[in-house]
Amino acid sequence: MSLLRSACFLTLLASWPSAWAREWQPTTVPLADGATRPNGVGWYRCWVMVPDNWATLGGRDLWVESVTLTIDSSHAAHEALINGKRLGGAGSFPPNAKQSDGLAKRYKVPPGGLVKGKWNELAIKVFNRNGTGRFRGHGPSIQGYFLECLFSGEWEYRPGHEPAPGQVLESKPARAAYDQFHEASRVLFEAQTLVRGDRLSPRESLARFDLEDGLAIETVLHEPLVTQPTHLSFDVRGRLWVSHYVQYPYPAGLRQISRDKYYRAKYDRQPKPPPHHTPGRSRVTVHMDTDGDGTYDTHKVFADKLGLANAALPGHGGVWVMHTPHLLFYPDSNGDDIPDGDPVVHLAGFGFEDTHSVANGITWGPDGWLYGAQGSTVSCRVTRPGIDPPGAAGVHFEGCMVWRYHPRSREFEIFAEGGGNVFGLEFDADGRLFSGHNGGGTRGFHYVQSGLYLKQGKSPGKFGPPDNPFAFGELPMMPGGSIPRFSHNVIAVNGSAMPGAWQGRLLGADPLHHHLVLSKRVVRGASFTTRDIGFPVKNSDVAFRPVYMANAPDGSLLIADFYERYIAHGQHYQSQIDPTSGRIYRLQAKAKPRVADTDLRAKTDEQLIPLLSHPNKWHRQTAVRLLGQRANEATTDKLRKWVKAETGRAALHGLWALHQVGGLDDASATGLLEHPYPHVRAWAVRLRGDERELSAGFFNAVRRLAQREGHPEVRSQIAGTAIRLPRDQALNLATELLRRDVDVGDPFIPMQCWLVIERYCEHDRDAVLELFRDAMFYRQPMVERHILERLMRRLAARGRQDDFIGCAALLKNAPTQGHRDRLMAGFSKALEGQALPRLPDELLEQLRRLDNPPLVLRVRLGDSAALGQALQVIGDAARPAKDRVELIRAASDVGAAGLQQALLRLVQRETDTGVLSAGLLALQRFGDDSLGKAVAGHYANFPEAARPAAVSFLASRPAWSRRLLAAVESGRLAKRDVPLATVEVLLGHGGEVARQSSQLWPSAGRAATGQAAEIARVRALVEGRTGSPYRGRELFMQRCAACHKLFHKGGRIGPNLTHYQRDDLDTLLPAILDPSREIREGFEHMQVRTRDGRLISGFLADRTDKLLILRGIDGGDAVVKQSQVESSKVSPRSLMPEGLLAGLSDQQLRDFFAYLRIAQPVRD
Repeated sequence: MSLLRSACFLTLLASWPSAWAREWQPTTVPLADGATRPNGVGWYRCWVMVPDNWATLGGRDLWVESVTLTIDSSHAAHEALINGKRLGGAGSFPPNAKQSDGLAKRYKVPPGGLVKGKWNELAIKVFNRNGTGRFRGHGPSIQGYFLECLFSGEWEYRPGHEPAPGQVLESKPARAAYDQFHEASRVLFEAQTLVRGDRLSPRESLARFDLEDGLAIETVLHEPLVTQPTHLSFDVRGRLWVSHYVQYPYPAGLRQISRDKYYRAKYDRQPKPPPHHTPGRSRVTVHMDTDGDGTYDTHKVFADKLGLANAALPGHGGVWVMHTPHLLFYPDSNGDDIPDGDPVVHLAGFGFEDTHSVANGITWGPDGWLYGAQGSTVSCRVTRPGIDPPGAAGVHFEGCMVWRYHPRSREFEIFAEGGGNVFGLEFDADGRLFSGHNGGGTRGFHYVQSGLYLKQGKSPGKFGPPDNPFAFGELPMMPGGSIPRFSHNVIAVNGSAMPGAWQGRLLGADPLHHHLVLSKRVVRGASFTTRDIGFPVKNSDVAFRPVYMANAPDGSLLIADFYERYIAHGQHYQSQIDPTSGRIYRLQAKAKPRVADTDLRAKTDEQLIPLLSHPNKWHRQTAVRLLGQRANEATTDKLRKWVKAETGRAALHGLWALHQVGGLDDASATGLLEHPYPHVRAWAVRLRGDERELSAGFFNAVRRLAQREGHPEVRSQIAGTAIRLPRDQALNLATELLRRDVDVGDPFIPMQCWLVIERYCEHDRDAVLELFRDAMFYRQPMVERHILERLMRRLAARGRQDDFIGCAALLKNAPTQGHRDRLMAGFSKALEGQALPRLPDELLEQLRRLDNPPLVLRVRLGDSAALGQALQVIGDAARPAKDRVELIRAASDVGAAGLQQALLRLVQRETDTGVLSAGLLALQRFGDDSLGKAVAGHYANFPEAARPAAVSFLASRPAWSRRLLAAVESGRLAKRDVPLATVEVLLGHGGEVARQSSQLWPSAGRAATGQAAEIARVRALVEGRTGSPYRGRELFMQRCAACHKLFHKGGRIGPNLTHYQRDDLDTLLPAILDPSREIREGFEHMQVRTRDGRLISGFLADRTDKLLILRGIDGGDAVVKQSQVESSKVSPRSLMPEGLLAGLSDQQLRDFFAYLRIAQPVRD
């Protein structure tokens, strides 16, 4: 074989030019720090077979255009080539030799530079003056959009200046060949040279527009005045405020330390707010048309050198700037466009894992709140500096949502959960809230208060689970038929200079396809479907990227054009971006004049009130805000009269103004529940409901409204308000709505009512169950179709004994077999994939009435024939493991005759971990010494995952414990395989068992020492250092997942880590390295001594007046009757083992924490 390889190698050499006759030598990249490196000029090379779509021209541009080569910091001068084509270089070669600057370099591989299905040559020419130059890190690597290949390992090297041949090989070379690609996770950085892409001049791009008849478009601003605009807003003078997101995509002064293939990254630190931040490139500008000719002729920079600032919003005597991770307020009390001082931090903690989906789109709501969006690939833990105490957990949310903040009360809350990758928010003329979506099948989302929508509008996987695991559904996006992705941003058109037929319709910006799309809303109960009308604005310029739109004060519509050849955010992270370009266009109907009166600043309240019926939404909503901010008492009565006199939308704007001036009291709101305009009724409920409790009089009025209201959006708002109210008010309103069968097919209202009921299932279960004492309530169509199954599933899924008793009550009160069938459907869904737990007698009694109960229920009901059949199934390895486990538990709970012998046989031959662990737990009930002998004798043959259950079994009784200790002393069982929590059980037996145990584990029972030094050591290794979450995931699954769940993966023994403060090393490191320092409530380690001589250890999973259920470190639930408990105590030690990180290398520690600190799940 070696002769054949040599012959092939010589054949290759013969095919090269004579200058390459000298043989290449194998080498390793990167070399170890102390290794000798050749001096002078030389070449390194290797070959790579890339994925087909990286080299398929004519395919999807995203893949072909997203290939880059990374060379970690190298002090040698270098030049990189792919197939003989130069990609770039650093430093210079003799005679004017200059070393590289030592910084990492990234070079774009141009489309067509790679060959499909062949071995592409990567060659790197280097000049090493004195042997100090080297490749650092993991060596060079090549990255695509989602995948990467690391060239760490075997390379070839040869000295000399001769040029690389650039030869593509048909067959795999004998060495230095790479074809293993995996999820891209190498950290990224901004390249020194950006790839800007093709670009037309503003005039040339404007000429490329294709408009629907009757439209006109013009460029009102372009580079250099505007660069990368992401947000437009207007002040009360009608001036345009532009946010230039030029720092995107990399936060200023920060360094990535880990990321996943979706470009969600962890950075080395949190940025500080201005002026203490690292200055960036983003800025906020204001533009004014001084002479009314339609041209912005005055331009000012309000704030510059900003970081991740993507939106600015004037109001309340200054300007609000979304400067992730902070919401800032720049005071400007005299309106001279010069901040009065440093910005005030109102909110902190918005995530920036992926800077293309950070908090954005801030806008004023008609209720006076500031609303904002959060995209899908970031998370947040929002606090209010100066109000929340230091170290407060804040409001945590992972993924897309809508939030809001009140500037006066400083209240922050999540308005609606889920949605698309939300960018920009739009309130229509009636105060409905919309956003676009970066997926297909819809033009966007219609958000209602307290609504729960699925993240990204599709099944989670890339994203974490819903915050509420018991939602069992979500509100839908607006269906629109077969729609390609995507309508990035939508607005409801409402301006006097726009076509009449467009008023109220949705206009979507599609940056992927370079056009705008106009859609009609079609009423669908409390929400809408959409139907596309056409694409009235198109542009053949491939760099036209509309990302934001706004109804302008003059009645026209402004469009922010990010203007980029490359639009995918992954390409931007690959430095394929042009931070010097951007345009803003004005769109209007040719035949419509623009409004000249756009400065409302000097108008009196008397002049502002008539503007509440202005045809332009900007005038109406700006008048509302101005009236609210002035809050003149004299205006209140005028607004009350206005609202009462008006019958349509003008009354609604009057209501908003009345609320913002503080004049909406209970008497006024109660009267407005009779208003002819439905949205006045809905908003009266919403605005008073924001107080989180209704007065008795107003509540009764709303309850009567719920009984008779004819408009579905009003009923939807009553449900949205109910979820915010105290229990009795909430459940009463939900009950009234559920008695209205008109909404049985509504897309929103049934789910909203369920969310109200679900909210009180945890701590006010009896109040919920009280509703179902009424047989007629069961018979309501809304309850039958939408509530019964969900409620039964909710109680059974929670799985506490009291919850199961609640299930029994529901079955008992069910008036018909059909209702019981619906309840049992929910019960079955709750236990899908799980073994049936022990059930209380009350539920067993109800289950007896089932026509054909399954075998496990018949066992629990004491059916003798079923018990015999169960023992056969338990011993049958061909039967599903789940069935065998639940039968073991059931037979054990009822004390089935013959079970001991059946389980003893099982222990001696079983290979399934779950079945064996369940059998060992059940065998603890029997005190026969022969059982301890059998388990100890077969321990070495048990699957590794079942051994913790065997250790717990042996430790549970003194006689068996002696066999456990003998196995440890003989070396058949390693000391490290006995958790310290189990050692405490051994010590608890006392006598000789305790003495032997204290000798084997002399530190057991004592407080841990030296943990501070270990915490400091791990912190120094991890903080600010790079790691791979993909490699870390494997370590987590090996060491933590048996007990802890993170997002979708892991066990349920310990706390769910998904919402834990995993980003805070001050919290995380002590919890891992010194777990007994602070034990989370509900997970205290309890020891229970039973009257039959067992000592059981675990945390309290459930307790009733009849039962005690302990969940052990092996994951099994030990069920003990209270009458059998002799004594119990809580241990000061955690069940979590110490030394969890023992044996991990420095890099493995970094990988482990890179995974543990991810904000969203990584996906294969």
